Amino acid sequence: MHADSPGTRGVDYSRIFAQAIDRLHVEGRYRVFIDILRNKGAFPNARCFAGHNGPKPITVWCSNDYLAMGQHPDVIAAMEEALHDVGAGSGGTRNIGGNTHYHVDLEAELADLHGKEAALLFTSGYVSNEATLATLAKILPGCIIFSDELNHASMIAGIRNSGC
Repeated sequence: MHADSPGTRGVDYSRIFAQAIDRLHVEGRYRVFIDILRNKGAFPNARCFAGHNGPKPITVWCSNDYLAMGQHPDVIAAMEEALHDVGAGSGGTRNIGGNTHYHVDLEAELADLHGKEAALLFTSGYVSNEATLATLAKILPGCIIFSDELNHASMIAGIRNSGC
């Protein structure tokens, strides 16, 4: 609704948002993201920039870089070469900006590695879960999915988006 629409006059949006944020604090769900930089070549060491005394050393055991390939010299060299060749960023999603040829090559290599006809890259595990569950469940006739609140949010989102 537009702010000047009937039914919105006199609504105190600042108060509504402040109350919502207060509820998050009371419920212990208000999130503050830690400000860090990882130390190249020194996994799992990083620097934390919280506070006002400058960075302090910390250990970060959680990572989506499970094999530490993000710091492997060959990966870094390939990324530097790609940056110098084509710049940074894809320019948009695949359905808008097209496939980045590096991704096409990587998908072919992954498919070959696993003996499959094709492979598909996703931007994150969350996106892969959400997209896969939503897509598969939509095309399976009479599909029923049993789930609970303890599933990962990506799975819950995929199931919801499937319409099952």
